[in-house]
Amino acid sequence: MKKLNALDNMFLLMDRPDQKMHIVAYAVFEKPADAPDSYVQNLVEDMRRNPWPLPHYNEKLHRSIRTLGRYHWTEAKDMDMTHHVRLVTLQGSNAEQALRDYTTDLYATALDYDRPMWEMHVIDGLERRNEFAMAFKVHHCSIDGISAKNVIEEVLRPDPTDRSNPDMGRKKHHQKARFDANLPRMSRRERLSAYWKGLGTIRGQIKSGETMLIPPPDAVPVTRFNTLVEPTRSFATTSLALTLVAEVARATQSTINDVISAVVGTAMRRYLDSKGESPAKSLYATMPISIHTDEDMDQSNRICFCAYSLATDTASPVEQIESIRQSTAKAKAQIRSVPQSVLYSLMGVRILSLMVKRLRGIRAVNPRTMTNVLISNVPIFKEARYYKGAKLLGLYPLSLVMDGIGINITVSSYIDRLLFGLASDKTKAPDIETIGQHMQDALEEMQMTILGTPARQEA
Repeated sequence: MKKLNALDNMFLLMDRPDQKMHIVAYAVFEKPADAPDSYVQNLVEDMRRNPWPLPHYNEKLHRSIRTLGRYHWTEAKDMDMTHHVRLVTLQGSNAEQALRDYTTDLYATALDYDRPMWEMHVIDGLERRNEFAMAFKVHHCSIDGISAKNVIEEVLRPDPTDRSNPDMGRKKHHQKARFDANLPRMSRRERLSAYWKGLGTIRGQIKSGETMLIPPPDAVPVTRFNTLVEPTRSFATTSLALTLVAEVARATQSTINDVISAVVGTAMRRYLDSKGESPAKSLYATMPISIHTDEDMDQSNRICFCAYSLATDTASPVEQIESIRQSTAKAKAQIRSVPQSVLYSLMGVRILSLMVKRLRGIRAVNPRTMTNVLISNVPIFKEARYYKGAKLLGLYPLSLVMDGIGINITVSSYIDRLLFGLASDKTKAPDIETIGQHMQDALEEMQMTILGTPARQEA
């Protein structure tokens, strides 16, 4: 058995019927030109024989007196692959709405703790008969962005004729880490010294209000998204032109993530304005940052979180993007300045607090420690990809909706598009698709004011 790390356990402690800690990836494919009528059924049968190489795909959670109540991964014997890989055929004339409703219901339904923590739903019966969809659900205790990216890169191939089965074993050893602590190899004594020094640095930053790990006290406006979430879910998808976002980033000497944050911030503010809930202060976002290293590319969660202003109270898009650029650069510098062990200690404090609340049956949020939206970016492919000959048309991630941060906007990149999955609670954003429209409008305005060119008409 392999025990879960502290962050993996945190996602389990946070899991409850109204706050489900799983993520969903929603993808659309084009069938091969020579696909027979039985293509999707054959694909499902093949996936049951050769499941995707997910972390812990054949393991389930286990805890007992022997494990002192801590969760471990243990082998799941006699897996029912018809449960984990399902074929769904949509009926009726409005298959697009049926697909959205099905995915929403899947997103709102909990995983079975007595089985491996994943499901794959292959969906046929779309309006375009040459297309089908996949909705994949996995618990966050078993996967993070880097792990998910590894799986997707191994499963989806650049060669449409490559229909071989994936080999995750070779992939994870060649994946480059995104986080570099810039720390040389150290002895145990040196590591301990670096830990206490880093902990002192973080404490000082928190005391002075300079830390980017949590928002400054009383800085974040309380919105409809800063309350307890309900079990229902709402989701929408939208896309933006990657080349246009990149042009804005170059013109403002910022990053693509900075521009995305500005677009999301503007859209969120306009959505709240439309509800008569205009925030008096700038909205804030939480951003997960991978802290995997080259020596630490295992399958556990290796992320931390930073909080930053979306500068929605600034006078112009240029000022907004520059303010975000400074904030995100500061956050990344702070995280890279301390050892991972310090960041995990802070997670440990969070976990201890969750355990105490769980044991006492307390469910409450403190808006002073929350932000208004969670934004994450998982870039994938710059070229077309295929699964068993089927061409990927788009992949939209839907991630965590939590008490106190009741909306999540996750983006993936594919060829020349940024693909966004917007997820919330139906009671907070029943018309969540309008936020996606506000995002498109915000980018068009940046194009006109920053680049000085008219808005392009989408094909």
